[in-house]
Amino acid sequence: MTRAFFTVWTPCPGEVGVNVGHDFLELGNTVRDTIESIDLIREMIDQSPQLQLALTADEAEAAFGNGKIAALIGMEGTHMLGNSLSTIRILARLGVRYLTLAHVCHSSFASSAGGAAGSDGSYLRPHHPGNGLTPFGRELVDELNRLGIMVDLSHVTPETMRDVLDQTDVPIVFTHSGAKGILEHPRNVPDDILKRIGTSAGKIDGVIQSVLYPIFIDPHNQTIPRLVDHVEYIAEHTSKAHVGLGSDFDGIQWSIEGLEDVSKWPYLLAEFLRRGWTDEEMRGLMGGNLLRVMRGVEEAAERRRGQKANRATYEKRTDLPGVNWGGPEGAYLPLRVKNIVDHRRIRDEL
Repeated sequence: MTRAFFTVWTPCPGEVGVNVGHDFLELGNTVRDTIESIDLIREMIDQSPQLQLALTADEAEAAFGNGKIAALIGMEGTHMLGNSLSTIRILARLGVRYLTLAHVCHSSFASSAGGAAGSDGSYLRPHHPGNGLTPFGRELVDELNRLGIMVDLSHVTPETMRDVLDQTDVPIVFTHSGAKGILEHPRNVPDDILKRIGTSAGKIDGVIQSVLYPIFIDPHNQTIPRLVDHVEYIAEHTSKAHVGLGSDFDGIQWSIEGLEDVSKWPYLLAEFLRRGWTDEEMRGLMGGNLLRVMRGVEEAAERRRGQKANRATYEKRTDLPGVNWGGPEGAYLPLRVKNIVDHRRIRDEL
């Protein structure tokens, strides 16, 4: 193994007994927990002689030249952003290089397909109009493109996938999904989405990484050949330049038979070789395709260099400014700022 993403994840608030409310305003300690998770990952990287932090595709390749495993950081779910674009800007500085737009819960940004680990495959009840991106979610996608963070479309609804592909021309990723054409499950990618991934005119570059969790592959055929069926199905609808593997080892209860951990990868590679995959195709499958997408995202961000940060705020927040923002009667504000705040309050009251 030459590189690995370490994924930051905190449970959806509802999974730990927190009622977020209709407008997702009560998120508990998700932002704090997210920062603590990144801190733990960074400390683990610092203390391991085998790992080397990588923030770019070039750094990921350089780590291999140094005899190290490139350690990259991703993040699974926008419920961890605290309804703020400022949060993702800070997390980008801490090393986050992909963001899944939803986990197994809706957020103020995007609609989730549900299908949590161990579920019966049922869909979440729609919450947002259109069951896709929200207006604030569109602002987030633009900001991710500016920051050079890969947009991850695993876990989201097909409507969210379509909304993103309609909005952006920057490469995208599905970090751990399957093919809905093989197994009908809300976590898997439908054919019409697969057909939009490519490098020809009218398509978006991307990589769809097949997950190893049997619930999304085939509960009745939990084998290496069946997993490879998913990869080849995706390749038939895109090309072998747009496939990859997303194990999700740190987020699943059990794996495909014979692929219990990374030491078993050779058995999986042997099946691809048996089916006639070339060395070049195998290099793409095992990370080359993802690095190409990562570079494409980095190049798109470079073209946006100098573009100002997106200062959009979630329209349903009630704390900006609140009644006591700046202290009682604005006591902690400079006079000029206090006058501006007072003027806005009078205007709002009128």
